[in-house]
Amino acid sequence: MDQTNFYKQLVDRYLNNQASAEEMEVLFHLLKTGEIDNALKAQLEEDIATGKANHEQFGDLNIQEVPNIPVRSLRPSKPFAPRYLRIAASFIIVAAAALLLYKQKTAVKNLVEPAKYVTAAAENGKVRKLILDDGSVVWLNSGSRLRYPEKFNRNKRELELEGEAFFEVFHDPKKPFIIHSGRVNTTVLGTSFNVKSYKNEYSQITVRTGKVAVSEDLQFNKKPLNPKPVMLTPAQQVTYSPGAKFVVKTNVSTDQFASWKDGDLVFTGKTLFEMKPVLERWYNVKITYENPQLGKCSMIGSYHQESLKNILEAMKFSVNIKYRIEGNKVFISGGNCSSTNK
Repeated sequence: MDQTNFYKQLVDRYLNNQASAEEMEVLFHLLKTGEIDNALKAQLEEDIATGKANHEQFGDLNIQEVPNIPVRSLRPSKPFAPRYLRIAASFIIVAAAALLLYKQKTAVKNLVEPAKYVTAAAENGKVRKLILDDGSVVWLNSGSRLRYPEKFNRNKRELELEGEAFFEVFHDPKKPFIIHSGRVNTTVLGTSFNVKSYKNEYSQITVRTGKVAVSEDLQFNKKPLNPKPVMLTPAQQVTYSPGAKFVVKTNVSTDQFASWKDGDLVFTGKTLFEMKPVLERWYNVKITYENPQLGKCSMIGSYHQESLKNILEAMKFSVNIKYRIEGNKVFISGGNCSSTNK
């Protein structure tokens, strides 16, 4: 089989819904390079010139049924114009169908060969490291879930995060890396950054290296308060709560917000209210402040793979609390944090 006949059969198999996933890939490539267009056009011109084109090759097509085809510009002055019009119209339909196919190639590819997604989770008290198909590295914090494709074989690398994760993204300018986390989308090409988006908590993105764009997900809010993406560079951080504007900070300590992946907990400047969900996920416990005012107290210090009891002892020394542990429940009472908040 010569090359031109192969091209014809490839297009014909697509038009008859018979093309395999591999044949679709070949067709996409030929359309992109323009090779298939030139070959079909050259063969059509040759068939018309030699009189070989006939109804069996192109079918009996009524040109009046084909929309948006400039019939007058195609009409030759020779006696057999109807036949040539049918041939030309057939070529235009094939070319138009091929162009439409190429423009919709991602949607067609998703239909023919849907991406296979997997979900990874880090249990409470655990940190999990993942290496993705493109070489990107992800650390999942306690109580977090990441949904991602087994292979990044599309024009985007899209993932869904619930919880907190630190990313080191492999640079690929042709495939943006997009993280959907709650009501926020984070788009990068290649960089390292931390995304925090636990349920019922504010979202926070902190950039260590590179550059990222953070935007509201329009499927949750058709009229967002943040219509334009926020661009973040190293040592910058954005915080977002539903219905509020982005709050950007600069010169933040990125190590503080990514220290958890190395087994460190940094509480400098954090209130006990902010510490509560972190400790609950990290140690898989449920904490109750019997004195609600304790939530306003602040802590200073960082802890490397310390036990829960050691952290509670530090809280006892710092804000004069009392605590008791019953199974996986921790009850905290008392406390005097007036000195720590001055």
